[in-house]
Amino acid sequence: MIKKKISLFIIFIIVLNIFFWLNNFSADSKFYVVKNKEGNIVRFTSQYQISSKEKAIGCTITEKYSLPKTTDPYGFNKIDWEKAEAQAKEIEKALSAGKDKNIAYPEFAVVATAYTPHEMSCWPYADGFTSTNYKAGYKSIAIDPEYGVFHYGDVLYVEGYGVGLANDCGGAIKGNRMDVCFNLGDEQKALDWGRKKVRVWILNRLAEDN
Repeated sequence: MIKKKISLFIIFIIVLNIFFWLNNFSADSKFYVVKNKEGNIVRFTSQYQISSKEKAIGCTITEKYSLPKTTDPYGFNKIDWEKAEAQAKEIEKALSAGKDKNIAYPEFAVVATAYTPHEMSCWPYADGFTSTNYKAGYKSIAIDPEYGVFHYGDVLYVEGYGVGLANDCGGAIKGNRMDVCFNLGDEQKALDWGRKKVRVWILNRLAEDN
């Protein structure tokens, strides 16, 4: 009887994940637009959130709109991931040789937790997209954009995780906190990650390339 209940529960979880996955692959994703007081677009977001700094300068947040999934509002799709992976290997090689001080990229100490796009992690914003309206999954990293250390578009190497992109935020992610994302279905990996102190290196800052 217990085994039967466990099997039914597993089937339920699988069906729920499939439904969630299919639901997120609709024709369009939903998003909000933050505009300055002149009415110009400042940024896009899948969450109805506006920062205190934006409020202070008169920004407002719009109603929800539909945005085709092919849209690249921040230009993140042009990131050279092969270059980033090569840079990450340089860091790993230096770490394994005990030559941390030889690493040329800016290093920061953070407290990192983990999440997935599943509603267990992201409720009530579990729409499958990051706050910058990109598909959430492995390589997505949530930061505190108001902290001033990491910015949207930063390509990061996170110790124990790998290469990722700062393209998300979260209500609990403040200061030197960050949240690394795993793919939908990898909830156990996120749980196993837990909460840990890690080092992070900024490999590339997209804003500097524009």
